[in-house]
Amino acid sequence: MGFDLLNKLNIVVAICNRQTLAPSYSSSKFKAIIGECGEAIFNLFESKYQQFSREQVLAVNAQSPYAFTIQLKAERTRKTIKVIMSDYDEDQLMIVGQDITELKKLEYSLQSYASLMETQEKNLIKLAYTDSLTGIANRRAMFKRFNDYTQNQNQNQNQNQNKNPNNTKGSISVLDIDHFKQFNDDYGHEFGDYVLKYFAEKVTLALDNDCYFSRIGGEEFCVFSYTRNGAELTKLIDTVLDSIKCCEILTPEKNITQLSFSAGIVEYTNHGTTLDELLSNADKALYFAKATGRGQVISFSTDLLAKHEVKPIPKFREIKR
Repeated sequence: MGFDLLNKLNIVVAICNRQTLAPSYSSSKFKAIIGECGEAIFNLFESKYQQFSREQVLAVNAQSPYAFTIQLKAERTRKTIKVIMSDYDEDQLMIVGQDITELKKLEYSLQSYASLMETQEKNLIKLAYTDSLTGIANRRAMFKRFNDYTQNQNQNQNQNQNKNPNNTKGSISVLDIDHFKQFNDDYGHEFGDYVLKYFAEKVTLALDNDCYFSRIGGEEFCVFSYTRNGAELTKLIDTVLDSIKCCEILTPEKNITQLSFSAGIVEYTNHGTTLDELLSNADKALYFAKATGRGQVISFSTDLLAKHEVKPIPKFREIKR
């Protein structure tokens, strides 16, 4: 059997009676950390492993070993031991204890590392989709949210072939702070940044959970409503505009100034099916809101030029805002 060799190798092993677990042989290491008395061995296993039972021990055969893990204190250190009971002969079992303490430590370290990497990945994703100045969603996030929305709409459309795609609700508004350049010119970029953050905070509070709000560039923001049509979103943005006009901001010179914005509204499918197309048309409506007085919300239409009797400017984005 080479039992002397097992002792020299410091292996936790014993040959025990199948009924009583009384050892006919046990290595010195087995005696040290598990015990020598059959009843004591039973009691130890029962106390360290709640599912341990004599019935499971008696059921051990060549095809069905019994394995479980226990925590033991040995030589002032806590050890994790994997116990394996296997068939030895008709009346006896071989019990082998495998010290997996270091393996468990490595497993824990890997789990901790994986958790850390997952957290870092989530943080990186959040950074990638968050506007660093205002803390709201950025342009990239808006495009992702819109793509998710359109994919969901397409799936619903495929499930219901009789549904008219033009009945799909969903609207977008582009908001642009009026006279923002003047804030920067008169009071500096630090005050301009403060205005952007203040504006983002106030608009966020004025919107409901049906709306996705993002900053898409400079002083330009976007509101995406999942369930409202153009008229319904116009009504909401008008309400937001009224609340913004009531806000007062203290300038660096201790003067009171007020905010306002202009907005353009477009409907999904009616005024475009891609976000680029919708934003382009919303920008056109926004231009007319600026050109005809600012501080107002205008819905896009194909006859927008004639309706407002305003000649188009090739580079309409260059208008003073």
